[in-house]
Amino acid sequence: CRLRGAPCRHRVRDSALKRSLVSAWFSWLELKRGISGAVGPAGFNGRAIDYDAYWNDRHPGSLHPRFLLIEEGMPRGARVLDVGCGDGVLLCHLRERKGVVALGLDVSETGAARARAAGLDVRVGTLDAVATAGPFDAVIMSEVIEHVADAEGLLRQAWALTGTTLWLTFPNIAYFPHRLRLLFGRFPVQWAVFPGEHVRFWSLPDFREWLTGLGLPDAAILPSNGVTVFGLHRLWPNLFANQIVVRVDRRG
Repeated sequence: CRLRGAPCRHRVRDSALKRSLVSAWFSWLELKRGISGAVGPAGFNGRAIDYDAYWNDRHPGSLHPRFLLIEEGMPRGARVLDVGCGDGVLLCHLRERKGVVALGLDVSETGAARARAAGLDVRVGTLDAVATAGPFDAVIMSEVIEHVADAEGLLRQAWALTGTTLWLTFPNIAYFPHRLRLLFGRFPVQWAVFPGEHVRFWSLPDFREWLTGLGLPDAAILPSNGVTVFGLHRLWPNLFANQIVVRVDRRG
C-alpha cells in the first residue's frame, strides 16, 4: 500500500496486542449478552420450524470459528461429505483453501439450491441418499445432531461412511449464559427461530460419555468460541465455550 510513492503509514498490522484487544471486546459482548439474557424473554415467535422457510429468510452464510478449526485439520484434496451443509459456505471454503472433493447433503431444497449455485454437488435427503457413495476421507456434521431426535442412529450412519475422520460440532448447553437462565428459573435458549429446532442437548462431559457409549474412539475436543479472553474457552470449556468442535479419528 503506497500513497504518492511513499510507504503507507496506516496499514493495519496484526499483532498479539491487536488479537488480545479483539478477544477482550468479543468476550465482553458475550458476558454482556449472557447477563442480560438471563432474565430476558426467550423470543418464542410461535412459528413451527420449516427449513425451506428458514433458508428463504436467512442471509448468505459466513465463516464461523468452528469452520476454521475444521479447515486446520483437513488434509488437502480430501474427499468430504458435509451433512446438513445448508448453503454450502463451509464446503466452498474447504474447496478453496484445501482443494477438497466436496459432496453436500441437506434436507432443505432451498439451502441446497444456494449451494448448487456456488458450484457444489449437493443432494437433498437423509444419509440414505449417499449410502453407496462412501467411504469419505472426512464426514462433517456441523450443528446438526442437536436438531435430530434419533441422533444415535444418525451418528452411527455417519461413522459407517467415515474412512478417516468424523467432524462434529454442537452447542454447549453448559455454557455460562444457559446456566444463568436456569439460575433465574428460565430454560436455556439455543434456538434461532423456534424451540423445536433443538431437540437434543449436551454438556461437554455428557457428550464425551455419549460418544463412548456408542463405541466411538476417544475424541479430540476443540472449543471454537465463547469467552476467549485469556483463553478461558480452552482452559474451562464446559463453562466458557459456546460451540464445541469434536474430531473422531479411526484407529489403525
